Amino acid sequence: MLVATAYRTLFLIAAAPVIGSILLLAIARVTGAAWHGIGGPARHAPILTFGAGLLGLAQLATPAPDHLVAWMSPWAVALRGGLGGVLLTLAARRLRGGASVTFAAIVLAGYAVSVTVLAGDWMLGHVPGHPVSAVGMMLSVAAVGGAAATTLVSGSGDVRTRGDMALLAVAAALGLGYLAFMDFLIVWFGNLPARVPFYIDRGTPAASVLALAAVVVGIAAPIALLTLMRHLTGQRLAGAAVLVGLALFDVWWIGGGPAALIGAAAGLIVVAAGPLRQARREGAHG
Repeated sequence: MLVATAYRTLFLIAAAPVIGSILLLAIARVTGAAWHGIGGPARHAPILTFGAGLLGLAQLATPAPDHLVAWMSPWAVALRGGLGGVLLTLAARRLRGGASVTFAAIVLAGYAVSVTVLAGDWMLGHVPGHPVSAVGMMLSVAAVGGAAATTLVSGSGDVRTRGDMALLAVAAALGLGYLAFMDFLIVWFGNLPARVPFYIDRGTPAASVLALAAVVVGIAAPIALLTLMRHLTGQRLAGAAVLVGLALFDVWWIGGGPAALIGAAAGLIVVAAGPLRQARREGAHG
């Protein structure tokens, strides 16, 4: 159970920038936005495919209710995750190579149709049967925020691109917080007793501190940094703050205490490795 919790947390944190990078590439192609340097994380889509398949093993730690035994079986979760990863990998390759507007639009439409299923497996697989209607949007917002924040940390793109990514990262963090809070309000005040235990488990003193830290680090800190430090260093620090905030949110959402924290730390290391290597290369060249 502890290993499964740690891995699920790691996967959510590490997968977010990859998925978000693919989405940003598609959005830029459809809208004509001149965003440069946003496709780096999309290179790792094949690894995402492998990681999504391994979530089937993590599902072994969580027995599904009788009516979901087939749907949430480890094999079914692994198959859906692997198929989703393969499709994202194909999309990433075409988009990085200069796909047409039509193809980019198809990618976005296909993602919109399938994301709720994937998000249900990835973000709610540890609590099968617990419904969250906005879970697909939560995964999407976290992905876009993770990709935008990773772009900021790496210092990729031109000034305009980094400015847009800074706004997107903050907006995504705000959006994720809003979606989670609204789901809590609906459950808590909507006479839905079967769903209340999910938030009772996440309302302990330790979990409440974690949620508060996610808000402060992932929302308040980036806004302050971007307001007070209007240069590349401020953007990099703001991006790092958003990534840490998203990781703290994932730890709070998945639960599991120290195991989730270990997974979060590993996930942040994986996410930060690429931008840090790029920053070192840029420093060596100039």
